[in-house]
Amino acid sequence: MQVKEYLSILLELFSRNPYIKNQNINFEERAPDAGVIKGTVTFIDDSSLHLKQFFIIRPDGINILKYGYHYTTKDKDLIFRYDNAADPDAKPFSTYPSHKHTSNGIKEANRPDIKQVFDEISHKISQSLPSKGS
Repeated sequence: MQVKEYLSILLELFSRNPYIKNQNINFEERAPDAGVIKGTVTFIDDSSLHLKQFFIIRPDGINILKYGYHYTTKDKDLIFRYDNAADPDAKPFSTYPSHKHTSNGIKEANRPDIKQVFDEISHKISQSLPSKGS
């Protein structure tokens, strides 16, 4: 896989999500096999995901070296953030440096792939929509 192929896969994933209202994704290729993706995805409830990844393409797959998936309400209140920043509060976790922040504090968490992040957001949004027939 090449760097541009990975970006194409991500953009295809975004385009298939029915809850996305708009997106602003920036991509920088770093020769020969690395890249940076940063951007914001806004959903139909005006919540937003700010994402960043620094990755290297390896023969055995994609190695994401740094990441952050910061999901907030329309009022910019934290819903969750997955990242691998060297947070001292996450040091006791077996997943360190990977962890998850929520409004209830920090939790042990492995790095989710971006599809899992979108699935988590989609589930939350679908649960908040009025049910049909109401």
